Amino acid sequence: MSELNRRDPPPKRTFWTARMPRGLAMLFGITTADAEYGGRIRAAQVSSILRLTPVAMIASCLNGAILLFTLGRAHRLTPGLLIWSLLLLALALNYARSWIGRDKRDPNRPVSHRAIRRAALHGVLFGALWGAVPLMAYPGAPPEIQLFIGCLTSGMICAGAFVLGAVPIAGLAFIAMVAGGGIIALLRSSNPIDPSLIVLLGVYTVVIVVNLTWNAQLFVDHFLAEARLQAANDARERTQGQVAHAQRMAALGQLAGGIAHDFNNILQAVAGSAVSIANRAQDGGQVRHLSARILEAAERGGAISRRLLAFAHQDTLSAEIVDPVELMRAAHELLRPTFDASIGIRLEVPKGLPSLLADRSQLDTVLVNLTANARDAMPYGGDLTLSVARDVVAEDIEEPALKAGAYLRIRISDTGSGMDAATLARATEPFFTTKPIGRGTGLGLSMAKGFAEQSGGALAIASTPGRGTTVTLWLPQADARTDARARGLAESRNSPATSGTARERHILLVDDDELVRETMIESLTPYGCRISVAENAQTALDLIDGGAPVDVVVSDFSMPGMNGIDLIRAARARRPGLAAILLTGHVGDIAAAEGDGNDFTLLRKPIRAADLVRCFVAAVEA
Repeated sequence: MSELNRRDPPPKRTFWTARMPRGLAMLFGITTADAEYGGRIRAAQVSSILRLTPVAMIASCLNGAILLFTLGRAHRLTPGLLIWSLLLLALALNYARSWIGRDKRDPNRPVSHRAIRRAALHGVLFGALWGAVPLMAYPGAPPEIQLFIGCLTSGMICAGAFVLGAVPIAGLAFIAMVAGGGIIALLRSSNPIDPSLIVLLGVYTVVIVVNLTWNAQLFVDHFLAEARLQAANDARERTQGQVAHAQRMAALGQLAGGIAHDFNNILQAVAGSAVSIANRAQDGGQVRHLSARILEAAERGGAISRRLLAFAHQDTLSAEIVDPVELMRAAHELLRPTFDASIGIRLEVPKGLPSLLADRSQLDTVLVNLTANARDAMPYGGDLTLSVARDVVAEDIEEPALKAGAYLRIRISDTGSGMDAATLARATEPFFTTKPIGRGTGLGLSMAKGFAEQSGGALAIASTPGRGTTVTLWLPQADARTDARARGLAESRNSPATSGTARERHILLVDDDELVRETMIESLTPYGCRISVAENAQTALDLIDGGAPVDVVVSDFSMPGMNGIDLIRAARARRPGLAAILLTGHVGDIAAAEGDGNDFTLLRKPIRAADLVRCFVAAVEA
């Protein structure tokens, strides 16, 4: 609340307060407005007057000039009228000064009562000037001059009421001065029709006053209604913001809890297996079994990471050509042994379907997750239908978000328990699941949705309690250009390379994490390659400058000081053509590295030692 509003007197109740409309009572100062609105109502009143000032002053000066010209032609011009014209001009200039300075005011700044009193004073001065005209020129003038002055005075009463209508005190002061001057002039005249004119002028003035106060009340009531509406909107937006924040925090808590639960399980498996290996180091078979368990836990952690990134639309996908017929047949062969005999699996795959473009490994994971959900929804048996069809979207649609184009539409339909509206609305939220604890992570549908959208398609779910669920997945159809590009990438990835050729190769391994360095050394040593280690980019460059034999640089992306890309540039400046492999565990690093335009192999952590060996052999022999 502004300091100005805090100085406003508290609302007061009087005899008249309860008998007048609130807006009118506030305008006349009988009761004060709420501190929140009072200053702004006054600001709107003054602003209304200032907006009309140019027109009013131009009309006033023009009417004054016409008056002087007419009285001059009738030889009724007196020194007093000349002085009057100078005062009128001075008042017009004062209004013009206030109007010019209006842009310097903050339109939302509250206005004090002083500004309203100043407007009332201007009304008195302005009305006094025009009220003096009948006193000076009406008595004793010819009838045509009296008629002219009467019309001019009436016109100025209407104009003043219109201009000063937003501030009724100023408007009433102006009308009272002008009408008072006219009535006094009529009383001084001996014309027999003057009494009738006095009555007419009185009635005319009352009508103008009533109209002025009514419009002024509407002005304030309208302002108050807008202010209350704005306050309600602000309150609603604040409430919506608080609710959205609470929902974000709840989602974050659920996300963090789900991640912690799954990764704690993984860490428990890794830690327990490591301790068992240490206690049973002499039992080769048991060590191999426990090592496989650790590797399985690591792969499970990588899968959770990829699902989270797919949900966030930030996973890196390797698009390739996928034959939908072969895809669904492979899915059927994979699913059949895992389904109970009470569940029938039906394929609906017409011949002649075009290929689709997607990351095959991610797509396989999506199909496994969706069919597993369908299986769990039919504990007492039912039918599972896998269908594929070509779908052409003529124009962009919002739900699901699909751009115009050609797609392959994959549907997984079950006749299970289905979902109600509340469950369906949350079905794709991460870590939301209706399955018992330990039966699901709640990432399957969220990962599927993220994968579809990142692939350029969409996912939609339709479900009816007791009648089953249908999940529809749209994936872009491959055209000739993308087909050729994807096949080229697949051939490059599948190029043969044997780990046996890694023997006697010199690897410069650069990573700022000691645990990662030690683990990679242990995993690469059995392949017969020679490894030099550096904990940062500068140490690696010192080794190269010192003449250390290096066939390939294997570097982490994010390191203190110089990152992996800058290290590769600096190393190749010293040894042109040096093979390089960049490792990263962050998808943002992948995007930066792919956009860099450098000739190196980009691999994503975690990676098996055999895959790393294959990649650096291929890089050296390229």
